[in-house]
Amino acid sequence: MVTLLILGSLVPPLLLVLSLRNPFRRESVVRFLRTPLVDRGLFLVAAAIFLGKICHLGQADFGDCRLLLFFAFALLAIAALRISYGFLASRALAILQLLWANELLKAGMGYYGPLWLAAKLYAYCCVLLASYLTIYPYRLRDWLCRRARR
Repeated sequence: MVTLLILGSLVPPLLLVLSLRNPFRRESVVRFLRTPLVDRGLFLVAAAIFLGKICHLGQADFGDCRLLLFFAFALLAIAALRISYGFLASRALAILQLLWANELLKAGMGYYGPLWLAAKLYAYCCVLLASYLTIYPYRLRDWLCRRARR
């Protein structure tokens, strides 16, 4: 659990550092994420993890409606795969980032030391970024490829 939290927290800065070194590498990363196999595969992984979390909802978290929620979100995921053909990888990365932030915030609940406050602040910043990229998924492509076009 701790290893997953540490790896999840290091992935966004590591990708940022790797992509800033060479602008043309960023464009190849975007092209790789836009391939249909990776695009749909990453979205399927994110949807499967989210549906797994729905299966394990507690009584206080709409546990009585688990089956209804599961089928509703499964139909939404299938519809997204059938109708939307692009930018699913960006949304999948945002979903995975939100799930990671949820685990980090649950792990730090009740701790108020300076390191935990910094980790929580980082998690909330990741939540804001993931929410923004879910609404505007093309902004990730624009941000990564901006310097490569100059």
